Amino acid sequence: MIEITPEIITAFRGSQRAFSDITKWPDEAITEALCDAFPECGGRGWGAFELDNCQNFKRRGVFYFAAHWLSVTYTDGGAANPENVTSTARLNTAAKSVGDESVSYRVTAIEDTRTDWLTLTNYGVQYLRLRRRAAIGARAL
Repeated sequence: MIEITPEIITAFRGSQRAFSDITKWPDEAITEALCDAFPECGGRGWGAFELDNCQNFKRRGVFYFAAHWLSVTYTDGGAANPENVTSTARLNTAAKSVGDESVSYRVTAIEDTRTDWLTLTNYGVQYLRLRRRAAIGARAL
């Protein structure tokens, strides 16, 4: 288990600059996102977390996942107001309108249901890219 320290929060804010506003994105919200992100980057394929190395594979994965989590959990107002949390699941959808009729439906061909939540933001897509690489790690028979 990694303790979420002020140094990790500062490094996250420096790496993911959209979350640098401490009024809009309080430390408590960043901590919660990082608490969710660290377990998502577990396993040998991710390697060890190195705070001061911006090229560190696990650091990048943790920060992308946390940024994604914050982006989809809170509305555009940020996390300063706890009421900004969205309570609905936002999955990949498409819509078509003809005249005064419109239809919305879930697009399942993009990603399977286990990962389509991650495709909602660029942060999530970047995390998926790294997660796929982490799973490819060297295998010995």
